[in-house]
Amino acid sequence: MSQLAVMPSAARYRRIAVCVALVLSCAVLVAAPSPAGAQEAPQRNSVSAFGVATDHGPGGALDLNQPLIDIAPTPTGDGYWTVAGDGGVFTFGDARFYGSTGDLTLNEPVVAMAARSTGRGYWFSASDGGVFSFGDAPFLGSMGGTRLNQPVVGMAATPSGNGYWLVAADGGIFTFGDAGFYGSTGNLKLDAPISGMAPTISGDGYWLVARDGGVFTFGDARFQGSMGGEPLDTAVRGIAASATGNGYWVVSEDGQVYEFGVTDHGNAASGDIQPPTVAIAAHPDRSGYWLAHGERLVVEVEDRGPHVERLQRRLERLGYWVGRIDGVYGSLTEQAVYAFQKYEGLPVDGEMSRDDQRALDRAVRPRPNSSSGDLVEIDESRQLLFVVRDGRALWTYNVSTGNEEPYTHEGQEYGADTPNGRFDVYREIDGWRESSLGRLYRPKYFHTRGIAVHGYTFVPPYPASHGCVRVSIAAMDHIWASDLMPIGTRVWVYGSPPT
Repeated sequence: MSQLAVMPSAARYRRIAVCVALVLSCAVLVAAPSPAGAQEAPQRNSVSAFGVATDHGPGGALDLNQPLIDIAPTPTGDGYWTVAGDGGVFTFGDARFYGSTGDLTLNEPVVAMAARSTGRGYWFSASDGGVFSFGDAPFLGSMGGTRLNQPVVGMAATPSGNGYWLVAADGGIFTFGDAGFYGSTGNLKLDAPISGMAPTISGDGYWLVARDGGVFTFGDARFQGSMGGEPLDTAVRGIAASATGNGYWVVSEDGQVYEFGVTDHGNAASGDIQPPTVAIAAHPDRSGYWLAHGERLVVEVEDRGPHVERLQRRLERLGYWVGRIDGVYGSLTEQAVYAFQKYEGLPVDGEMSRDDQRALDRAVRPRPNSSSGDLVEIDESRQLLFVVRDGRALWTYNVSTGNEEPYTHEGQEYGADTPNGRFDVYREIDGWRESSLGRLYRPKYFHTRGIAVHGYTFVPPYPASHGCVRVSIAAMDHIWASDLMPIGTRVWVYGSPPT
């Protein structure tokens, strides 16, 4: 397989040395080695220790702005760092704090962490391949600013501490510093996306693991087995190689650990609903491992806080109109979530589940049907409106079109359909229009049957109108204020509404 090109980093990913108040100072909690077998269900944003790996904390569940996503041990094995999705770093045992991005607004969430072999620095990577370096960890390049086929999902450091690998969900490998390229799955059709990687002790190879438990070996990495083809209750989230290099452990989201060529030291699975296990890290010189547990987040209407603000910023960055970014999950955020879920083919309920958030982390800006020109597209099949500028979706809105049901008006029977075709905005009213079928707010008429895009007080995620295209009152104000549909705007309506 040919090596993937390594592109230079964008300037925004130069070394950041930001000391923020997200340091968590903890006393070392000395615990007996965990016996093999299941433990009690883990708490959210916590760490579990197995084998000779010692539990250094946290002693209970952490309340974080974003959940933990990865863990990296110190070279001594007497401590570890954990990192959250916003880049907040938390230290335990002999791990020292060298900086974080916890107080910065990131373009994409942090997805992976790696510690330098000196123990005096670390890196982490965002899903767009941007790399952040702290302490004595040298910045050696990133994929930030480069268009990737799939988002980055994992990161590993070389034994020398002078290089690192990034791996994308398609198994594409990106090398920096003295990290060697030994192959990838970037040109293969995978049964499931890649979810993590682990280097060999020599640094001359690595393992990749997919969400279905399939394991791929490159360089001097030896295949010891996998869960590929086996029924799993939850997706695999990570892989860690033993200190001897004889094998590896694979962990799934429910905390189940699968061993290959190594000793089973136990797992964090239980029959209870529990926080997801998000990562596994092996003890650096003896047999054992730590599991990091995140948090199940369901963001819904009336929630508020920094996590909602980050959700709003991410949706807006992708072109889903959310109104004012205020950290409050109100009706406009719900409308944007409807639109996102529709475009991505997710269950449409207006709530952001953990699966929805993973999809949001991987998402790209919606692509309209038009490859050029300025117009408004109305996709009836997905119940979406795209404001297209030069073939790009500038904004995407949730809409509700005609419900296709018959209705009677002034003694005549009609069908509540929004006709397909290409039209132009020929009339507009800057205010409420009282019609015999209801009130229309600031309508933009594009069909001679009196069909318009207009604001309305009720815009469900399904067809509900007599034929017009409903958007929220606030969205209609935005369309007017930004002059997105002036007289003469081309309107293309296509697709069949869902039943």
